[in-house]
Amino acid sequence: MLLHTPSLLVAFALILVLASAASVSVGLKQQSRRGARWWVVANAIFAAALILQAGTDPTAIGAPIAAVLALQWPIVMLGGVRRFYSRGGTRISEWSDRIVLIVAMLLTVGAWVEPIEPVSYAQVHAMASLFLTLYVAAAVARLEDFATSSTLRALRLGMVAAAIVQLAWLAAVFAYLGPHIAIADAALGALLSTAVIALLMTQLSLVMNHERRIAHLLASQRKLRHLVDVDTLTRLPNRRHFHELAERAVEAARDAATLIVFDVDRMQRVNELLGHPTGDEALRQIGTALRETLRRRDVAGRLGGDDFAVVLPRTRLADSAIVVSRIISRLDDRQVAPRVTRVMLNVGSVQMVPNETIGEALRRAETALIAKRDEARRGEPAPAGGAGVEPEIEPGEDLAPTPSAMMSLIPVGSAILRR
Repeated sequence: MLLHTPSLLVAFALILVLASAASVSVGLKQQSRRGARWWVVANAIFAAALILQAGTDPTAIGAPIAAVLALQWPIVMLGGVRRFYSRGGTRISEWSDRIVLIVAMLLTVGAWVEPIEPVSYAQVHAMASLFLTLYVAAAVARLEDFATSSTLRALRLGMVAAAIVQLAWLAAVFAYLGPHIAIADAALGALLSTAVIALLMTQLSLVMNHERRIAHLLASQRKLRHLVDVDTLTRLPNRRHFHELAERAVEAARDAATLIVFDVDRMQRVNELLGHPTGDEALRQIGTALRETLRRRDVAGRLGGDDFAVVLPRTRLADSAIVVSRIISRLDDRQVAPRVTRVMLNVGSVQMVPNETIGEALRRAETALIAKRDEARRGEPAPAGGAGVEPEIEPGEDLAPTPSAMMSLIPVGSAILRR
């Protein structure tokens, strides 16, 4: 051999130790996730195996020990990967990892104790390492996160490349190099290719940590964005986000869109009689009815209080009445209690015109809503006790519902449409 094999193995062991130490120091600053310790332990044991292999005679007891210590690396590394991606599933269980590792170790040690003609224990070691490398490559590809993680794809590619190198070395040993190299050098291809992948893993572990931190950061941003854009009670876009979505929805054909605004008539009276929690449930049910009724391209939002708005792209004003009727019908379907109070909707709708903004259309629709609401109230009969006077309450009469009945008294749904 042109290169001194023991020196080569020791050099790779030292490089692996230094790379692992550097990876650990950086990982501590990045708050390494679960599984990092497994990679560090696997690298440390493999470095010890390389040093032991370099200083041990093939016939000494240290040879099978070095082989066993080297064979652990792919499986222990895979265990760390499994724990890092513990939330994802896999088609290959961890019990399979242990079984294949034990089988590979027993075959290698058995070939040293009882030589198998015409192969040596080092060749059996090389074949066992090739089998474990292919197994780990298949197991990594079966992880649920494999499709979304570039690091796992890079790891699988590295394992496949290592398997190709090991197979080529084995073929060369069997075909040409067998009589010309030392017995222990038959496993040299397996040891060095595994060492290269171990060095690669020290870098991939940092990338995996970085990917996880970025994923958590993006998830936090999405949550914050949701809190900023969505009304938590009704789960509809708030006023600002509604304007953004509505402008995009009508941009293609602004004059073919209809805008509807509505509110709950005498919402304050509902809150006073039945309590604010019941009023909140009414608003929540309205939001649910809107989400269940509207098309995907329609945009609904809560403008504030009991005021809602809906934009219907490519819908004429005459057709908007059908949409409103469907909303009312959906509210009626959701009724689950006796009709103690009636939830009435005041509605105003307008056809948008070219170059009109959502804000301008909202003002026109709100003007129409106020006009229709005032007109309807002027036509209502005066309450008992005189016009504009609330009915008197008899002494001792208790109108407050019991706490257990609070949520069932408001049957969101008993809706009257005022157009």
